[in-house]
Amino acid sequence: MKQEPGHEPMALMSLASQSMGGSFVGMGPNLALKDFGQGFLKDINDALGELQSRGIQHVASLPELVLVGDQSSGKSSLMSGIAGLSLPRSSGTCTRCPIHIRISRADEWSCRVFLNLEYGFKLPDHAITEQDVTATNPFPPWVKLDPSRTRRHEFKTVRDRFDSEEIETVLRCAQVAILNPSTPYQAFIPKPRGGEGPDSQQLTQHELISRKEEASEAQFSPNTVALEIKGPDLADLNFYDLPGVFNTARRTEDAYLERVVQNLTKLYIKREKAIILWAVPMNLDTENSLALRLIRESRAEHRCVGVITKADLLPRDDQATERWLGILKGRGHRIGLGYFITSRQGQDLEEQTKREEAFFNRTAEGHWPDVFDRYQERCGIEKLKAFLSLKLGEEFSKVLPEVKRKVLERLNFIAEQLQLYPGPPANPDLEIYKALTMFSSLLKKRVIDQEFMSTWDTACSARFTRAILELKPKYNVRLFAKSSAASAPVLIDLDTPTREGSPTPTPSGRKRAAPAETPSRRQRIKAEDAEGRSYPSTPTNMRTTMTPTKGRPSKTLMEIRRMIQRNAIPGQPGLVSSNVYEPLFTEAAKAWKGPLQTFLNQTFNFLSKEIQEILDSTFAALKNRAIYKLSTEHMQAFVEMHKKELQAQLALIHELEGTRLFTRNDDALHRYKAEELRTLTRHRNHYRIAAHKGDEPASSLPKIEELSEEELAQETAKMEKDLRQMGPEPFQQELDVAAYTRGYYVLAAHRFTDIVCMHAMSGLFPRVASVIETYLQDKLGLTGNRTTPEMLDQLMEEEGRIGQIRRDLCAEKETLDGAMAIIVNLENRDKTPSQAESNVTIPNDLTSGRAAGSPSGTVYGDA
Repeated sequence: MKQEPGHEPMALMSLASQSMGGSFVGMGPNLALKDFGQGFLKDINDALGELQSRGIQHVASLPELVLVGDQSSGKSSLMSGIAGLSLPRSSGTCTRCPIHIRISRADEWSCRVFLNLEYGFKLPDHAITEQDVTATNPFPPWVKLDPSRTRRHEFKTVRDRFDSEEIETVLRCAQVAILNPSTPYQAFIPKPRGGEGPDSQQLTQHELISRKEEASEAQFSPNTVALEIKGPDLADLNFYDLPGVFNTARRTEDAYLERVVQNLTKLYIKREKAIILWAVPMNLDTENSLALRLIRESRAEHRCVGVITKADLLPRDDQATERWLGILKGRGHRIGLGYFITSRQGQDLEEQTKREEAFFNRTAEGHWPDVFDRYQERCGIEKLKAFLSLKLGEEFSKVLPEVKRKVLERLNFIAEQLQLYPGPPANPDLEIYKALTMFSSLLKKRVIDQEFMSTWDTACSARFTRAILELKPKYNVRLFAKSSAASAPVLIDLDTPTREGSPTPTPSGRKRAAPAETPSRRQRIKAEDAEGRSYPSTPTNMRTTMTPTKGRPSKTLMEIRRMIQRNAIPGQPGLVSSNVYEPLFTEAAKAWKGPLQTFLNQTFNFLSKEIQEILDSTFAALKNRAIYKLSTEHMQAFVEMHKKELQAQLALIHELEGTRLFTRNDDALHRYKAEELRTLTRHRNHYRIAAHKGDEPASSLPKIEELSEEELAQETAKMEKDLRQMGPEPFQQELDVAAYTRGYYVLAAHRFTDIVCMHAMSGLFPRVASVIETYLQDKLGLTGNRTTPEMLDQLMEEEGRIGQIRRDLCAEKETLDGAMAIIVNLENRDKTPSQAESNVTIPNDLTSGRAAGSPSGTVYGDA
């Protein structure tokens, strides 16, 4: 066949011997791939394929071939020719998910099929529409998985390259498995024909696959079916075949798939190291190519190879011929790596290859104009494969140092991160028993330590005692006087002085003039007091708040009188029934429930804090392990158990105190009663004297203990003088009852708080110290002969987010360690030239840095 000058076939050695501007750069600045020959080229492409299959693209970009095209552009035939495999070409098979094909030489032929799962299936609760396809969600209903959660399942291996039926079945089933993620992939692995098992089982699987294929969960998937094809006389290639892009879906409800498939295509096109194979049929106008539009939008023309398919369907008119010649000469649709032309006719690979060669040599029927002869070196699938194999090897050898550097950087980063999430210790049983022993020893010592007791006493015990004493019953001893104001009687706090201990002045700031003292007036005041009439209150500035009664009303002397009268025993005048004292006290004792619960909560919060601090310090090296979480949970249960026990004990004590009055400590009771009677009488006299003189009384008096001896003596003398003019106290009996109740309250409050605090200090804390030594060991199952290696392994498991982080880091480290081993193995290979292996012919225009269909220049060549 006639060859134009300068376009004779040349060997691989000649191709690689060109200058740096048009040669394939090897491992170093002075080494080209021709120095290594076909053997090393195979190693390079094998290493590239292994790195791609390991999924290190998140660390470093790798050169790869990506086959794109519109639907019905001849991609299936092209892919079969490149792969050297009779791949399915009917019913849309192998067009609904990416196909990753890795081809390499080997003595025996085999085809291993894998499922690479990098996306999870997450179906929304509504029908998917175009609005669901967004920049952050490009492939609904699929979502990207974390690299550590991706999976690679080996599906099946085919060993007979001529059994096209088995190959098609395996690939079809692999795709159905990809599109139906809810069903375990093993259900779709085809059973051997004529193998074990009844025919009914094979029929059932066939029905399952057919049903799942017709009504699959997903129409398309970004997950990948991977093929590893090995055999003699195969090119060393790695490439992805993507579903054909389209503008209009067959069904209206599938309109969103138009954008999904386009997004998938753009994702692969935009990979910076990807070499794009654009399939475009010769019987259609390139202006209508959606795939070319996506390539241009991604600005990837400079790394694009145009593969013109269906050359046998070239229209028989001069206009079509001239249009394609213009493209090949770089006058339109210019791309960086030029064009190749193919014609794949026939049913199997052998027939397609023979008919393609005969077609371009014009030894068979067909329309192939002579004007295309100058591009003969770019016609045929074998020329394309040779070019792609070398181009991949060239690009990979260029980026290999960068890939190695990035993998090492990532491995160093992972090593640093793993230091933050240490693995299990060398002797886990020793670490566990060491932590448990230290914990029980420190806690036992801590809860009976003097410092611990003192801190607890200040934070809990003393506050509890004060709170109970502050609930002592308050009584209104105020004498009512007439006034123009109308409101409830003022409640006087006998225990809280006014600011600076001075009486509160009257609203007017002056003393009200006293009316003339007459016997009738004195009798009227006494009568009104005795009958308990309701008189108007004093002005609001005299009112005080009786904290901490929190709304619990104080009783007046008149109310006490009524209680005495209701419980009086006929014929025993002057005696006060015990039925008067008990209600007054028990009503006050009911209010202890709140402070008691607060004390209980504060005590156990204090104890829990101490326990957690000791647990954190002794289990510091095991915080990422299950034993720390379990120990924390067990100690929380431990605290809760003791809290319930103590709560029940204290509730009983509270109940006993509120049931009735009881004491054998007569001296203390009489002393407390005398103190309270003195206080009540002093305040009572203060109001009686003010009322007698017609003065506005102060809202409160300074406490006795705040007065000096001289001040107290003066106050007493003055009161005695005034009282001698007023006659006896009409409410003396009621004051005695109030004083007894308050005195008994003080005695009972001290007794109650002592017993409650003693239950904590002398009961709870020593009990914790006595049982803590073996508590955790028992709960963790580490006592006696119950301990097993399996139990220790469970206790040392990493828990929660931290454990998952470590597992993710370890999984990535394993992947990158394998990648680094591949790179180092490639670097250590003998670099002795093996030019004798160079026996593949390739296009001459490539050797001079020129490509058909590229403009002039270092990248583009003038054809």
